[in-house]
Formats: sequence, C-alpha cells, structure tokens
Amino acid sequence: MTNGDINQWIQRARGVIVEHEHNRDAMYHTVSYLLTNDFCGIGRRVSMSRILDYLNQQGIRLSRENFQQTILGELKRRGIVATLVYPGRQGGVFIPQCVEDVETVVRQILRRIVAEVGNLRGLLLGTPFANM
Repeated sequence: MTNGDINQWIQRARGVIVEHEHNRDAMYHTVSYLLTNDFCGIGRRVSMSRILDYLNQQGIRLSRENFQQTILGELKRRGIVATLVYPGRQGGVFIPQCVEDVETVVRQILRRIVAEVGNLRGLLLGTPFANM
C-alpha cells in the first residue's frame, strides 16, 4: 500500500502516533495497538477488554468507563476509530477502512437509539411530559 492508497482514517491515526510520540500516553498506545495489529475495517474489530489488557501491560490502568470517556471518545471525535456496540464478539473497536464501515456503525447506533426511545415511551406516558 502506498501513501496515496492510505485511507483517511489510517492517516489520522498515524497523526495521533506522531502527536503523542513524546509522552506515549494511553492515546498513543491505543492507536499504536490498533495499527500494529491491523484492527482496520469492520471485520477486524477488537474488544475493548483486549485494548484495556494491552494498556495494562504498558503500565496504563484505566477503567472501562474512563477509557470510553477519555480515550475512545476523543478518538471518535477526531474521526479515527469506530465502535460497534453489540455485546460479545459482535462488538468492538476498529479503524474504518471505507465509508461503508462508518455507515454500518451509524445504522447500528441509530437502531439502538430508536429502540431506547421506544423503551422510554412507556415512562413518558406516565409523566406530565405526556401532555407536551
């Protein structure tokens, strides 16, 4: 793969490596782990627990919640990683390979939101908000 063939998500991921090279923090190690192990594309996703185990081996101890809020959240905001939030093997973190990867994640998240809104509808009907 030549530099011209490298997708935008991998380019941004490599930018994080350069940006965090000096302190090799959790952001650096997370992105490095994903790139080194080719967790690129929806079919090559990795569980959050495996990433946390790797960070732990590097001497970086983060709770799952802290990792999601600080590292994973920031990487998503920067457009570097995507996450399928299914339970078990179906879920996982990856660097997108193509627009279709991102579209699949968006559809999955929207389905979850619609389901949750449906679940909350019952609560809404029993509250003063039902009159709104």
